[in-house]
Amino acid sequence: MEKGLIMTSQDLDDEIAKCTECKSNDIITDITRGESTCHNCGLVLNTSIISSAKEWRSYNSLEEKQRSRVGYPTSPLMPDNFSSSVGLGFSRDAKGNMISAERRWEFSRLANIDSRRNGEIRNLRVALRELQRITSHLGIGESVARTASVIYRKSLKVNLIRGRSIDCVMAASLYIACRKEGVPITLKDIQSRANATPKELSRCVRVLITNLKIRPKNSSPEAFVRRLADMLTMTMHTSQIGVSIVERAKKAGITVGKNPMSVAAAALYIAGVKTGERRTQQQLANAARTTPVTIRNRFKELMEVLGIEEIEIKRGAAAIPHYVSDPLFFMHKSNPEKT
Repeated sequence: MEKGLIMTSQDLDDEIAKCTECKSNDIITDITRGESTCHNCGLVLNTSIISSAKEWRSYNSLEEKQRSRVGYPTSPLMPDNFSSSVGLGFSRDAKGNMISAERRWEFSRLANIDSRRNGEIRNLRVALRELQRITSHLGIGESVARTASVIYRKSLKVNLIRGRSIDCVMAASLYIACRKEGVPITLKDIQSRANATPKELSRCVRVLITNLKIRPKNSSPEAFVRRLADMLTMTMHTSQIGVSIVERAKKAGITVGKNPMSVAAAALYIAGVKTGERRTQQQLANAARTTPVTIRNRFKELMEVLGIEEIEIKRGAAAIPHYVSDPLFFMHKSNPEKT
């Protein structure tokens, strides 16, 4: 057993310092296994001991100083990065003595007063609440929220928040984070949930990108194809054909300067007509938050440049959307050469 991994009963709390079977005080704690065992009779007293050892290794004094910390790990989703240990529920002081309830309440009150004096913490409280609200509405993951929080903190450090709405800058930070992480979220999606107008939100996005020197990725039409296919309950087979059409369009260079959502909607429309899993242009326009005219223009460009064979655009009763109940049978039927 390595040194430091075995503790005697003096290091244990009073409630587990004595064996409940033989009343022996010779208790051994194995931190690696999280168990405390009676050395006399072998009874396992506890199997859920939390290890207080380091979860990292250092190879020199500089790493030891940089990696050493106390308390919770830092988190950009908390206003103070979890750096404050006051009021987090600790019941003992640095010497191990119990802290009375009155003193704990006093420390909590002083911590609240101290946080009110810090304008940056107050600003972050408002901004991170708005971030949590938007991400919960849109179903965005925690990794994107962390990136958005880091972008907002940078803008706060260089004083880009002055004269602008906190909610608007936070929404702009989230949009940039989605583009950096490759999440298929448009500016209209965020604007529909944010407390900002489209003009204000677009202006904040430009300000953050320019002043923070951020180079976010261009939105991928392929990801929007899969998103639209999920929204319209289309099969994976039709979605893959739509993705292949978008990839051909990107190689031909006709997606440059075009809205990726409208390109994805037009490609998915062509794929649905080819496989028989039809969706109307109005359905695609509603899902893509655009107009049927835009989809028709992108549709004509794709057909002309890519040389796709003429497809029959049905109208009236023949254009009723077709929903697939058996995706596997539908895939084999539309691909008879693969069966």
